Amino acid sequence: MDSSLGLLANLFDNLPLGVVVLDARGTVVIYNQAEERLANRSRAQVMGRDFFIEVAPCMNVRQLAGEFRKHIGRAALDINLEFSFPFMSLDEPRDVRIRMTSFDVASTPYAVLTVEDISARRSVERMKDTLQDLLIHDLKNPLSAIVANLGYLERVGGIRDNHDAVEAISHSVQATRRLQAMLLNLLDISRLETNSFPLAPADVDLDAMVASVVEENSALARMHESALGCGPATGLRAFVDPAALRRALGNLIENAVRHAAHVTVAARRGPNSVVFEVADDGPGVPAAMRDAIFEKYTQVKTDGRATASYNRGLGLTFVRLAANAHGGDVSVECPPGGGSVFRMTLPAPPTSPTPG
Repeated sequence: MDSSLGLLANLFDNLPLGVVVLDARGTVVIYNQAEERLANRSRAQVMGRDFFIEVAPCMNVRQLAGEFRKHIGRAALDINLEFSFPFMSLDEPRDVRIRMTSFDVASTPYAVLTVEDISARRSVERMKDTLQDLLIHDLKNPLSAIVANLGYLERVGGIRDNHDAVEAISHSVQATRRLQAMLLNLLDISRLETNSFPLAPADVDLDAMVASVVEENSALARMHESALGCGPATGLRAFVDPAALRRALGNLIENAVRHAAHVTVAARRGPNSVVFEVADDGPGVPAAMRDAIFEKYTQVKTDGRATASYNRGLGLTFVRLAANAHGGDVSVECPPGGGSVFRMTLPAPPTSPTPG
C-alpha cells in the first residue's frame, strides 16, 4: 500500500463512521475498523475485491457504481444517499447514510465512502410517525362530535335568537374545524412525504372550486376583519384532485387573512399549466424566508418575533407537497408596492368548458 494511503488508513481507523476507500477500478484499498463492526466483515474478506460487484452487489449501490464509473478521474464526486442496506453477513438490513466523495493521492484518483448506521434514529422516527397517526385518528371522532353538537345548539330556539350566543357558537365551530384541518395536515403531510397519498384527479371547474373555497373561508376572514373575494372568472377546467387543491387553497387563504385587510383568490391559464393565485395587501414575506416558509414548523419573523404565535408552518407545507404531488410547485412573490402573491402552478393543461 502507498505510504500516503497507509497514513490515511491509520487515521480512518480512529473514526466512528465506517470508511471504505476505492481505487479507480472500484477495488477496496482501505476498510476501517468501524466498517468491519458495522458490516460484520473483516478486512481480509474485502480488501482487494471489487466493491460494487463482490462486496456490496445490491440494487441501492448500483446508483453509486454508475456515478463512480462515470466520474472517477474525470470530475469531482459528492453523492449522498440514505437507504436500507442488506449486509450479507447480517440477519437484518440496516438503515445507513452513505456519502461518496473523491480525492487524489499523487495524481491518482480515489473515492471514499463514509457509512453511518442510522437504524436507531430511523426506528424512533417510525415509532413517532405511528404514534402521530394513531393520535390523529383518535382525535378526529371527538372533534366531529363537537362540530355536530355545536351545529345542534345553533338550531335551538332560545340560542338562535341570541346574537351573542350564535356568534360564540360560530367562532367555536370555526376554531374546531381549523383544529380538524391542522390534524389532517399532520396526517397528510406524512403521507405525501412517503408517496402514500393517493390523488383522485377529476375534471374540475376551476372558477366554481375557487368560489366554493372562498365561501367556505368567508367566516374565518370576517373573524380576522379581512375582505376575501374571487378574481375574474376564466371559464377554465383542469384534470386535478379537487379535494387536495381545496385544502391547499384553504391553507393559503387562512395564511393570508391573518395578515391582510384584503385577499383575492383566482385561477388563470399558464403555459401548458394552471396557476392558482392568492394575493393579499399584507406586510409581505421577508426575502430570506420566501422558500423556508413552505418547510415544516417554520414561522415568519419580523424584528425577531413570529408574526403569529399559533402558526407552525404545516398549512404551507401541505400546499407545497400537494402541488408537488401534481408535478407542480408553489412560490411567493412580494411586489415592491407591498403585499404577497402566493402562486401554485400545476402542469395540468387547462381545458375549455364543455359545450352545454
